[in-house]
Amino acid sequence: MKKNSSYLLIVLAILVIGMAVIAGCTGSEKSTTTAPSSTQAPATTAAPLTPLNVGYLPNNGHALIFIAKEKGFFEKQGLDVSLFQFQNSAEGTNAILAKKVDVGGFGLTPLVFISKGANETIIGGLDGDAAGLVVTADKADQYRNLTTPADLAIFKGKTIATVRASTGDIHFRDALTKAGLDLKKDITIQELASPSAVLEAVKAGKVDAGLVWTPYMELAESQGLRVVLYTGDFYPRHPCCRIAVLTDELSKNRDTYVRFEKALIESYKWLSENPDASVDVVGKYVSVDKSVLKEAMTNGKTYNSPDPNTKGIDRIHTMMKNMNYINTSVNIDDHIDRTVYKQALDELTRANPADAFYQTQQTVYVTLNE
Repeated sequence: MKKNSSYLLIVLAILVIGMAVIAGCTGSEKSTTTAPSSTQAPATTAAPLTPLNVGYLPNNGHALIFIAKEKGFFEKQGLDVSLFQFQNSAEGTNAILAKKVDVGGFGLTPLVFISKGANETIIGGLDGDAAGLVVTADKADQYRNLTTPADLAIFKGKTIATVRASTGDIHFRDALTKAGLDLKKDITIQELASPSAVLEAVKAGKVDAGLVWTPYMELAESQGLRVVLYTGDFYPRHPCCRIAVLTDELSKNRDTYVRFEKALIESYKWLSENPDASVDVVGKYVSVDKSVLKEAMTNGKTYNSPDPNTKGIDRIHTMMKNMNYINTSVNIDDHIDRTVYKQALDELTRANPADAFYQTQQTVYVTLNE
């Protein structure tokens, strides 16, 4: 009797365990197939951002790049941008040629490299004017009223510090040539590695004057030096930093660079509408006192624009050949693709038909490129 009772208890235990297992399995299946509640967002997969390495110089002339990065315009265009700083335009242009960065705005240096056979294409711009000649305060009086290139004959026998192939360097040499000076005989041009080195040479009395760009002009004045001329005085609204890429990379990844230009155009719009806030954004990349930076960004000696300015590039290229800065048979127009910028601008204009900003840029484009 006891044996039968024990057997019955074992059978009942097995049945209970089996039912529990079945119930557990059934419950698990329901939990994995239950539809999401109405408050649960469906899962989405965002398109991966396109990586792009962008070179820059630490000055407010490159404000459009900084703003596009900080305000999310690059990301909006599907770009994952990494920024790389260089001290001068030659370093940056060499980095593009070596494929260490994909794109950058490095003065007018691309014109020099292209003249020597570099396979680069200019697709846009960043800024213009932006350069000036600084001297110590005790020398400022002798260099007043320099209003025409002819007035620059006063620099005969002087030593001038510069960063080769910078915008100021090219325009000042041309102005000296127009003043009738022989650049090899009548003046000594000392080429240094950075605008900071130029300022130190001026302050130490090693040179008579030095050519620097924004915000180093404003920084110089805050340190007691004086700016005695601006290149924009002799060459109004001349282009400075041009956006350049390897021609082969542009051919392979054109859409990437159209999106890059769209980000710069939107950055330009934001800069135009938020001048004071822009100082704080740019200040993250330009290590000068905020008051100096604000002066550099608002004194009218520099202007920002992503437009390629084909006519301005053509003028400078001719100027460089005429003064033997470059010796080349290259047709510079073969290395300018203004349609990248124009496509970017057209797409933004169509997407914002009521926004006067984009219509204005269309008018500017015609004036500077057609």
